[in-house]
Amino acid sequence: MNYIIIGNGVAGISIARLLAQQISSDSKIIQFSTEPYGYYSRPKLPQFLGDFEQTPENLMIYSDEWYKESNIEFHSEEKIHTINREDKMVVSEKGHYRYDKLVLALGASCACPPIPGLELDHAYTLRTITDAIAIRNQLKKSQSVVIIGGGLLGIENAIACAKAGLKTTIVEYFPHLLPRQLDPEGSHIFLELLSKYGVDTITNAQVQKILGSSQVESVLLKDGRKLPADLVMTCTGIKPRIELAKKAGLEVNRGVVVNDYLETSDPDIYAAGDIVEHRGRVYGIIPPATEQSRVVAENIISPRTRIYQGSKISTTLKVADLFLTSIGYEADQVEYPALKYVNKDSSEYIKLYYQEDKLKAVILLGTKKGIPHLRKMFDESFSKNREKLEQLYPGIV
Repeated sequence: MNYIIIGNGVAGISIARLLAQQISSDSKIIQFSTEPYGYYSRPKLPQFLGDFEQTPENLMIYSDEWYKESNIEFHSEEKIHTINREDKMVVSEKGHYRYDKLVLALGASCACPPIPGLELDHAYTLRTITDAIAIRNQLKKSQSVVIIGGGLLGIENAIACAKAGLKTTIVEYFPHLLPRQLDPEGSHIFLELLSKYGVDTITNAQVQKILGSSQVESVLLKDGRKLPADLVMTCTGIKPRIELAKKAGLEVNRGVVVNDYLETSDPDIYAAGDIVEHRGRVYGIIPPATEQSRVVAENIISPRTRIYQGSKISTTLKVADLFLTSIGYEADQVEYPALKYVNKDSSEYIKLYYQEDKLKAVILLGTKKGIPHLRKMFDESFSKNREKLEQLYPGIV
């Protein structure tokens, strides 16, 4: 049996690793990446930006030897441009490769708004080590940076730039930062914490144009304000890499459409990670990618034995002493009943949303306390846990 995996991010490498542990010695795993590197820690790229002592090797998780020892035939810098479903073959500029089961784990690219000037030199997105190296080289020569987008990645990048000594400004379209992780009150507290790192924030604002002749010189907002900048980073979400799947005639929408077994419209082709659209949803974060990887690996070995029912959104931001965990939060949940705890002295903010005796969402800012218990609570009676909650967070009401 030949198992081919296109992509070497967290989804692709997790599936490769799980398959390597289970398949027979006469089967083969072939994995492709367009990058010149093996698997590395993408979440650590923002830290890499601001730490000039780090090398790309510090980010590597698996060496070339690991791939060989795991019996994974790894092809770096090789782009698959065609999937021949009839002959069960993938094609690159370097060769043709036959598969019995194929996994699409190509991930996503950065989704950039149509802002004039993004084509200028020193306007960047951050998705790969190659991006990070280019940005870091420019950081060393820059004095000011504008970050477009106040989500998790934008904030992590902003802190890294501020630590590197740049005047750093975040421009966020929505009325408050982290609208997918925090309610307005929590975001206000977070904003105060962020300002201590030397990061300025402009919310409820849009970039009209990036100004400069050949390279970035400033950023013009739609309200007329002009922000000095010799470097711009766009952090405005992701765009699943669906082009290959679309060309192969697979069903695509925003992402590659999969069923509950994570099969695409071709049952011999699976998909996992940022590329996936499941039940109308594209997640674009690591926890669902790892959950999907386990489902795909199991179903490849034993077809249609495990169902993927979707993932509860859980995100964590930990930069220095700035800690945030958000589980299950969506903006419409602000209408639900909630318990809240605020300690302005320690900048702690805790909010637990519930409905019909079930915990629906958790926001923890400035503390990690009780996270394992809260994760279990989603499957339990909320009222029966009230006493425990009051022990964990004295004064929560």
